[in-house]
Amino acid sequence: MLDDQNDHLLSAAIRHGGLSAGQIAQILEFRLLGNRQGFLLLKDLPIGEIPPTPPSRARLDKPDRRSEQMLLQATALLGEPIGYRQESDGSLVNNFFPQQAQARAATSDSFDTELELHTENAFHAVLPDYLALLCLRQDPAAEAITYIASVQRILEHLSHEEQAFFLCEPYNFLCDYGPRGKNQRIDIGRHQTVLYGDPDCPFLRLDPQFMLAASEPARARLEQLRAVAWQVAEPLRLRQGDLLLIDNRRTAHARSVFSANFDGRDRWMQRAFAVGSGHFLTERLGRRSRVFDLVTEL
Repeated sequence: MLDDQNDHLLSAAIRHGGLSAGQIAQILEFRLLGNRQGFLLLKDLPIGEIPPTPPSRARLDKPDRRSEQMLLQATALLGEPIGYRQESDGSLVNNFFPQQAQARAATSDSFDTELELHTENAFHAVLPDYLALLCLRQDPAAEAITYIASVQRILEHLSHEEQAFFLCEPYNFLCDYGPRGKNQRIDIGRHQTVLYGDPDCPFLRLDPQFMLAASEPARARLEQLRAVAWQVAEPLRLRQGDLLLIDNRRTAHARSVFSANFDGRDRWMQRAFAVGSGHFLTERLGRRSRVFDLVTEL
């Protein structure tokens, strides 16, 4: 039933998303050719009427669906839009805004704590290839900064020996999905390297808050890598109507602390995920779905 609803939503988004021919060409070029930054930023997109930012997800009421359709149209150009059961119960579009109960939690609903540089769902076997972030409302003080560190820029600061280490050394990536919510740090036996794929043009997998090293030298190297990632991270202040498309296999991203007043004017973001290997996932898992529970092996 959920997949049928998602397919209906995607059909409407593809037909009525509102992206121009030029913007569609930019997104397709980004997917096929990439870039050194690992992201594409499109500005001043049509997002419709945005109501006051709700104080909680239970109070979310947004009749105008133009932002969702535009976000999913862009996401579909990057691959197959997917959801995760632990993220908004599998919704293809996730809404994030400050929530008092999550003020200092390491989640997108927080505002009083910095989100560390990370690859989205680094522990998950169904890793999103891309994530799309759409700003419905910037925080009034414009304090919120999104940081993106690309693997190309990181590699420029690593020696060949250091690169070889991260291509070979497995780290234990802990799962943050659990029965009591997120940030549980559960050991699911996902031992993976930070760099992987083509050694001459590797992908990046990084989430220091949820990684365990097998030795003190490996832990020290991870801290060095984290410092390099922050050194090269590019800061972005997203404004209303900005769409940020991130290559999740070639970057790590973070978010700064910002203020929240709970007066209807707080920051409001929407997010969607895409994978480029839908048929492969169906083959490996033995079923077709756009919504995934925790998958530890393919």
